[in-house]
Amino acid sequence: MTDAADLLTICKYCQHEFRVPARVAGKQLNCPSCQRTITIAAAKVEDKLVGKEVGGCRLIRRLGAGALGVVYEAEQVSVGRRIAIKMLSSRAAAQPEVVQRFQREAKLSAAIQHKNVVGVFDCGMDRGVHFLLMEFVDGNTLAGLSEEPESGRLDAKSATGYIRQCAEALAFVHGKDIIHRDIKPANILVGKDGVAKLADLGLAKQIDNSDAAGLTMQGMALGSPAYMPPEQIRNAKDAGRTADIYALGATFYQIVSGKLPFDGRTGTEVLTKVLREPPPPLATLVPDLPANVRELIEHMMQKDATKRPQSAEALIALIDGLEKTPAKRVHTKAGGKRKGCMGLAMLAIAVAGGLFLYLR
Repeated sequence: MTDAADLLTICKYCQHEFRVPARVAGKQLNCPSCQRTITIAAAKVEDKLVGKEVGGCRLIRRLGAGALGVVYEAEQVSVGRRIAIKMLSSRAAAQPEVVQRFQREAKLSAAIQHKNVVGVFDCGMDRGVHFLLMEFVDGNTLAGLSEEPESGRLDAKSATGYIRQCAEALAFVHGKDIIHRDIKPANILVGKDGVAKLADLGLAKQIDNSDAAGLTMQGMALGSPAYMPPEQIRNAKDAGRTADIYALGATFYQIVSGKLPFDGRTGTEVLTKVLREPPPPLATLVPDLPANVRELIEHMMQKDATKRPQSAEALIALIDGLEKTPAKRVHTKAGGKRKGCMGLAMLAIAVAGGLFLYLR
């Protein structure tokens, strides 16, 4: 379990909340959401909702928050089950399209029962608060896990294992005609047992689902800029199965290099780079990375969707084939290390969160 002395930190730039060990108080770390450097405050953030009940669940600990909602570790009182509860902020709940997307997330998630996807148990409303009850994952996000080593990145073998598990999840999800559209290290949870689970279907779409069409406006880009493929940037409606392959490739790139594939001062600058530039060469950033792993990542991140692996099953076959391919290494000048956000021992789910919740 997580050390009770860890700190709930709020990024002053993007307002994203995340937990860090108390030992890093006063140090500078990168926000896992916007990647900007912040100083970790020594004081704990007081939470007046801890101990209260929502949807039949007693709130134990606030785990994090973002733009639309907040997540707590909780106990489902009726059965004594440890769960994670995701709740919309009052501001988000006032937006019908956000509530509709939240409800769609619950519906789509309920249709997916797979070992590598975070399970959803129930959803509803309690005293004006929309909530979603989910499987609690006792572990860390892939983003936090990859930043625990001093190098700020994972070794090729460990990283490849996590990516393969995510590909298994995608094969199942895509088999249900669902596209995730927001795959990134912060949306992948890794339990203490080493099992990786894909989380947060808030931006997912169901292929040929007319009910979802209104939630993806013509010409609108939805997702996380650094991990979005060009076609999703141009129009989120064009994001198909290979868009998720690309995003998983961008995730692979980050966890083996400790660097975002595309970075910039603004989201627009990042999106422009995705459309026009190649990512910094992995051969330069990670000289000891096996060439076959580097080539696979480059294959997954092709700007032309037709040149990527065309299915999750095809990607799994390519990953399994890495063991049969000579693991040559490219010897060049090593890239520098970067500071990263320290990993947590217990994080329920990566979410878009909110500012305030009111329990009446």
